[in-house]
Amino acid sequence: MAIWNDKWFSAQKMPTHTFPHDLIDDAQTIAEEWLFNASFRCVLTEWVSSQEAEEVTGGLLWSGFCLQGQHDTRIAPKPVLVRLLYSEAYPADTTELRTKMREFFGRAVREWIHALQKFGTALRVAP
Repeated sequence: MAIWNDKWFSAQKMPTHTFPHDLIDDAQTIAEEWLFNASFRCVLTEWVSSQEAEEVTGGLLWSGFCLQGQHDTRIAPKPVLVRLLYSEAYPADTTELRTKMREFFGRAVREWIHALQKFGTALRVAP
């Protein structure tokens, strides 16, 4: 596995990435839009309360997840923005960026549901 992947799962400082810097602000803006967009949280509310869904969305987009009391390790899913920074090929423009982020969000949601079914209430949004 890639070194960034190992570092992320062990909650260590992440290595330098080569993601295009001009798209980072766009990715943050898109993620912030999604955080407050009910359509991105609606599938989560089948599993958690609407109040918890906002926090879970933040975990899916930015911080990831860990198990209660185990903040020094993370579990799948990797957050959208982390996966975006380290998974190549990088998007060429904002349209491709949004498409790739949607793909990664869908993947993260599927992995989160699996983790929730496996770990239940021990699953936490990582700090």
